[in-house]
Amino acid sequence: MSGIIEIRKIPRSRWRRKLSSERAFDSFLQLAMLTGTLLLWEWLSTALHAEFWVSRPSSVAQAMLVWARSGNLASDLKLTLTEAGIGFLIGSLAGAIVGFLLGWVDRLGRLFEPLVLSLYTLPKVALAPLFVLWFGIGPLNKIMFSALLVFFMVFFTTFQGTRQVDRDLVANARLLGASPMSIWFKIAIPFAAVWVFTGIRIGLPYALIGAIVGEFVAADSGVGFRIKEATSFFDTSAVFAGLIVLMAISMVLLGLLKLIELRLMRWQNPGDIITTEIGA
Repeated sequence: MSGIIEIRKIPRSRWRRKLSSERAFDSFLQLAMLTGTLLLWEWLSTALHAEFWVSRPSSVAQAMLVWARSGNLASDLKLTLTEAGIGFLIGSLAGAIVGFLLGWVDRLGRLFEPLVLSLYTLPKVALAPLFVLWFGIGPLNKIMFSALLVFFMVFFTTFQGTRQVDRDLVANARLLGASPMSIWFKIAIPFAAVWVFTGIRIGLPYALIGAIVGEFVAADSGVGFRIKEATSFFDTSAVFAGLIVLMAISMVLLGLLKLIELRLMRWQNPGDIITTEIGA
């Protein structure tokens, strides 16, 4: 079968209108799927008498309302988000710097990559009790544990992205008299930025995981503590309430991070959109 390939250039404004309509329809479909899932969950839990095992949306909503009215929801969220947020910033910054340095300097990469890989293979959950011993039972051990989890996510993507920088382009820039700082800020860092943001997006949920695991091990407040407390009393509804709160917070934070990325990476967006169509 033969065809004619037609290349068209779509103005950016027209492409945005088309994309907005598609996103609105996709949002409607997502809302419909979420509603259908909740209704199915409610019906199956009631029909199979499985509320003890999987609870049901109405009971989860009631448990969340009780949690909010007690005043613990706001304080628990504040504590957990503070621990996860500080750990996320520390882990992201350390992972990006170390990943960039080891990826840019080949000899350093060869020397330290096996060490980082060996540390990465350690079961992180097993380290949580050690963090309590090292940093105490306060927020600091949750912060450091979150930072550790985020560090590896950001490090590996940054390391790989820096390794992918076009070395011929770097060599040509040096021949033209570019300074090392100019090469870093105008070639290496912009090229690796996409990889860095990928690692940051992956690492963001891990920051919450680190805070929650730390609260499982040693805490008297926080979302992780509430989930652990509900588990000890076999309160399935409260457990699901905590999990749904964490899921909602993660989605909001990932959305904000995506907006920040789009803002900082505007230079990658083309002015017009090139599309191809195959005709008969």
